[in-house]
Amino acid sequence: MRGIVLALALLPLPALAAPDMIAAQYSCERGAQVPVVYVNDGATSFAALQVEGQQIVLEIAISASGARYAAPADQPGYIWWGKGDEATLAWRDGPEGSDETFIYRACVTQQ
Repeated sequence: MRGIVLALALLPLPALAAPDMIAAQYSCERGAQVPVVYVNDGATSFAALQVEGQQIVLEIAISASGARYAAPADQPGYIWWGKGDEATLAWRDGPEGSDETFIYRACVTQQ
């Protein structure tokens, strides 16, 4: 989790703004654990995840329901989609609208 917080220090945030940060730990299928730090700096929101041995920072994206964080729309990348206490992680091979492959479904926050 410390690595995620250090990565967040590199985000372009206004100098005087103190961002809201919420840390959560998710238990996913196949016993996977996904720590996430949600950051809201007022102008935008990010989710920083530790997944498959790497740190990933995703920006808030358009969603019909819940909170969706994704790589830029014109690039391949991860998608973290949460609603309530549940979330999923997927990989998109190309730009927005490309096929998505689920990596983890049924991720639930640990209390």
